[in-house]
Amino acid sequence: MAPNPRPMVVEQVPGGGVRHVGEPQPGAGEGIDGIRVERSPLSFEIAREHPHARPVYYRVDYGRLEWGFELDGFLPGPGGRPVPSHGALLSLLQGNAPAPDSSPVPGVQRLPVGTAVRVTEEGITVTRRRPVLPKPERGTGLAEAVATVLAGGDHAIAYSGGLGSAFLAACALSAGRRPLLLHADLGPEVLRTPAPDIPGLAVKRIPVDPSELLDEHPVTGAEPVPPMPDREVPRRLADALARAEGGEVPLAAGTLMKDLTSAKLSEVETGARGRRLLGCEPFHISGTLRTLGEARELLGLGRVHAPDTQDPGRDAAGASETDGDRLALPRGGSVVPGLTAEGAEVFESAFRASMAVWQEHLDFLDPVLGTAAAGIEERGDAGMRLPALDPRALAAVIALGPSGLGRIRRGVLERHLPLHRELDRHRITGVRNAAPGSWLRRAAAAHLHRERGKVIDRLRRECALADLGLVSPRAIIRTLSDGRDLADNALPLLRLVWLERWLGGGS
Repeated sequence: MAPNPRPMVVEQVPGGGVRHVGEPQPGAGEGIDGIRVERSPLSFEIAREHPHARPVYYRVDYGRLEWGFELDGFLPGPGGRPVPSHGALLSLLQGNAPAPDSSPVPGVQRLPVGTAVRVTEEGITVTRRRPVLPKPERGTGLAEAVATVLAGGDHAIAYSGGLGSAFLAACALSAGRRPLLLHADLGPEVLRTPAPDIPGLAVKRIPVDPSELLDEHPVTGAEPVPPMPDREVPRRLADALARAEGGEVPLAAGTLMKDLTSAKLSEVETGARGRRLLGCEPFHISGTLRTLGEARELLGLGRVHAPDTQDPGRDAAGASETDGDRLALPRGGSVVPGLTAEGAEVFESAFRASMAVWQEHLDFLDPVLGTAAAGIEERGDAGMRLPALDPRALAAVIALGPSGLGRIRRGVLERHLPLHRELDRHRITGVRNAAPGSWLRRAAAAHLHRERGKVIDRLRRECALADLGLVSPRAIIRTLSDGRDLADNALPLLRLVWLERWLGGGS
């Protein structure tokens, strides 16, 4: 195995200018993957300009900047795996995305979107600059922008049967492409409705065992960052699809397309004096409202939903987990059962600190770019191409504005309008409307139900998180032993199993 490249170094030179130490890493050129690098004898600057740009890590010392694309390069050496703080461990269990500038290596930071690091004879500065996206040509909407992206090379489409992947298929047809649609058949426990056929395109249905995707045993404990199922399982699934097709054609996915084209009820056109609010479907959770005052009061509470999801994940007030998924902070998952009092206090402190950084970062970015940045941190790209994050597609969404993404029609809040219009144009019907990640929660519940005896035996013998005083194994075992509690907490429990494996060094 080739060693990870050491970070490149830029040093201030006494008397003026800067000195570049080391050979450039592959992909370190200007404009590669959304990373801009400018170097000269007098200065150096690196900036991350797009949400889907590859990660950049850096460390600043007096008059010296180290930077690179591989986090492993910053480790002290073999066996130098950093152990995250207690708060970071619990944040992983909750499914919360780390702060946009954080890394698990002490002293090393990650370069967020819209941020630049500059070295001159005067010093080293870290500054924010709003990313500038290409302005869409007149008459170019989101469907046209995505069709242009897909026309730029051969891709198979990871086809879930959901709105995002079906939209990619429609855009490919508009671009004159006929990509193969690769659909993972995960069985009726996970995917309860069949993926619809797309007129004019072939769907290859590939049987995949969910337990192989969710198995914690491939976790070795040597990874610099603990692998979590939220990002690793989709990557394994993408690998399974690619292997079934010979691994020669890259995969494109519709990930984040729904997030970017969603709109809140408060953002859409409500008609003269807001009259459309009176009969709007989201208010039926408490009965049709009589006055605009009542409508505005309920709207201000943020407890309304659009009835466009088959996933039952709603709270007692009727709100869906997809509410306000436009410009949302990384939401994470359910609360991990079995936290001790110390664990709950540590997690709360870490969560507030991380969310404060995220809020400041998202306030700086355009709302669409903020949604993209938070979404990719939360879910990852599974090693696939995501046309939703192409600068041309992002620019098209920004140009549409909320009024071009959602509307109130016949008393119903309709969202994702550009996606539905393209599907209608190609007569594509019957797409799934489940919430993002719902299939993973169902798969986790089924997997843990089968494996819970082994998990319980392991927790009775040893639990690294309990040794740290963060969780109570007895409480976790009680949750695993009750089928309903297990289903309600399946994903955080699966994360705990994976994290225990990592903390134990893969044993």
